Amino acid sequence: MAKIKISDDVLEDYKKTAIKWEPTLLDLPIRAAMDVLKYMHGITGLRGKKRFGEISADSQFAPFSKTRKQNADVKIKYREIETFLGNVIDEFSPVDYAFLSMGYDDPILGEKIKGASTTALVLFHLAKARGQHIAQAVLTGKRNAEGTTSEDLCDGLVTIAEKEITAGTISTEVGNLIKLQDAFTMENACDLLKEEVVFKLNQFLRRENNVLLCAPELVDMYNESYQATHATLNYNTAYNQPYVEGSSNRLTLVGLPEMAGQKHLILTQKNNMLWATDNKSDESFVDIMRTGHYDLSFAANMFLGTQFRTIDPRRLTIIECAESQKPAAPETGKTEGEQGGNG
Repeated sequence: MAKIKISDDVLEDYKKTAIKWEPTLLDLPIRAAMDVLKYMHGITGLRGKKRFGEISADSQFAPFSKTRKQNADVKIKYREIETFLGNVIDEFSPVDYAFLSMGYDDPILGEKIKGASTTALVLFHLAKARGQHIAQAVLTGKRNAEGTTSEDLCDGLVTIAEKEITAGTISTEVGNLIKLQDAFTMENACDLLKEEVVFKLNQFLRRENNVLLCAPELVDMYNESYQATHATLNYNTAYNQPYVEGSSNRLTLVGLPEMAGQKHLILTQKNNMLWATDNKSDESFVDIMRTGHYDLSFAANMFLGTQFRTIDPRRLTIIECAESQKPAAPETGKTEGEQGGNG
């Protein structure tokens, strides 16, 4: 049982716990964000910037000629991922956890916590809570050095895509942007994804194993639409349809709560969506301090950043959703003369 009074012994117990479990405490926010991060490629140990070169060339055989010469036309395009240093200082009162029971089980924390002290469990759950905000930041974050949330730490993938759209590097002309004219509904989602997305993708992109990051609502719409339009087919034996029809099982719908309400959806491969962190260096640490008669503070540092490996239309397409049409206002039933009242 956690003690109410923050004595020197209690403070020392928390400090020793933070030192003993520091690798776990630094790792927990990332592990707790894996519901999103598992669909991306992780880079660890990165502080600052790293460039990725995309090399392309045009070279081909032709009928034999002793005088043949041709320009190799080798081109290198660079994309850069940058991690930004962030920190957190949480004040908490051990008295709030005085009745936390031992033997607590948690799928993210794992088996090791079963023998951990109450002091460790308190710190574990504070660290774990940071993961849901990291999961949101890697998708919809917008870098703001003066900000106060995880979404201010770095640009997320949706934000990066929208900046590329503004710059013209993601566009319908380039071939890596599809603008839908109709909004998704329970009736049309299946046909819309098949005919207006899959069939209009770059042919090289279609042969890749892709994921479509979207809101869970779109997954529900797709399943309902699929059932309505394929009810009589003998192979329609399951409600949940993981692959978009017409994609040869190469496009998987991934419904993420963090994508709810987003106008732009991401269609690409897992290894083309990068997240990077450094939570194991000398600048990444956890620390405990006394802040009052009943309070302690739990501080930690970490780096975070995201980027697309490439925005080549053969590897990525952004889907711009159409806005849902608002229903027209109902008629009042009054005649023109009655609209102005009885006067």
